[in-house]
Amino acid sequence: MKKDKNKQKPAGIMRNDLDGFMRVRGNKISVRYKGKDIATGYNNTPAGWKMANEWWAVRLKELKAIEEGEKQAEDTILNIFNKFLDYKRKITKITKKTEQYYLTGFNAVIAEPNLILSEVSIIKQLNNFIKTTTVSQNSINIYLRAIAGFLNWASDENNSYIPRKDYTKKYKQKESKVIKPSYTKEEYNLFLEYFETRNYEMYLLLQFLWNTGARVGETLTIKISDLDLENRRILVPNKVYKGKQEALLLIPEAIKVIEKIKEFAMQRGDNKLFSWKETKLPNMIMKRAENNLGTRKSGRGLHGFRRSFTDRLIDSGIEITDAKDILRHKDIKTTEEHYRRADEIKLLDKMTEKL
Repeated sequence: MKKDKNKQKPAGIMRNDLDGFMRVRGNKISVRYKGKDIATGYNNTPAGWKMANEWWAVRLKELKAIEEGEKQAEDTILNIFNKFLDYKRKITKITKKTEQYYLTGFNAVIAEPNLILSEVSIIKQLNNFIKTTTVSQNSINIYLRAIAGFLNWASDENNSYIPRKDYTKKYKQKESKVIKPSYTKEEYNLFLEYFETRNYEMYLLLQFLWNTGARVGETLTIKISDLDLENRRILVPNKVYKGKQEALLLIPEAIKVIEKIKEFAMQRGDNKLFSWKETKLPNMIMKRAENNLGTRKSGRGLHGFRRSFTDRLIDSGIEITDAKDILRHKDIKTTEEHYRRADEIKLLDKMTEKL
């Protein structure tokens, strides 16, 4: 039998005072205990093995206490949700924004947090939420996605507080896909003129978004070391697969803008292209500018520049499959929505011209 050359070699060993044994699955350390594999969440590195051993020592005590009847496996929804948040903070290192997302979803859906967590109590909470909520369909789905993250964790093989199933699936709302408005070339030039002397960083940000079609959130994470201008690309975080990167492709005009942005960042002594940590502040600056210039349209924001880039791709006659790759859409259906909207606008223009 041939040896698997790609198999990961353990970068450490398990403490000899603990039950079970540790092994590497992918690049993660897991524990085999009583016929089950329990993920530790730690990477196969010397530091990861040290932390995995410490984590397993605590988790093993908890499991044994449950097995011996010293501790109840049952607990309230709120207590187990707090354990979930603690896990997310320590193991997956969630941001404050993500933590708030989970908290908002929990508070919206779970009206009786002190009930014992069970399949029955969760279904009761979900039913009650759907019957009594007055929020939009979009908000319902956002809250359900947040609560699904908690329920998936509570029902996985490591925790098993409730049976494994998709609890929120039947409650998800069918949303009508609405493509929000984009910015015109005239509006773009108006904003450049407005920001050039008032806020130079916003002036540069708008040029970057207009010429790359990048998402605002990913733009604010880009470091100078992510630039590969020789090959006309930037490495950005993959929206779907966390921890992976993908290439943002650059037209010549984008490269010219990036050279200016890079110079401005180095003057600040910053290793990031832009100084903002989150999208909230630049979006607020943009909203204020729109109000001052009288161009405000609901639901547009800085993401409207990505839609403008998409419109320009479509107008150039580029194939839909190529547009999907350029825009890095996970599903071509998202790209199709933009093409369908563009076709409708063209048809309306023809009708107005002919009738």
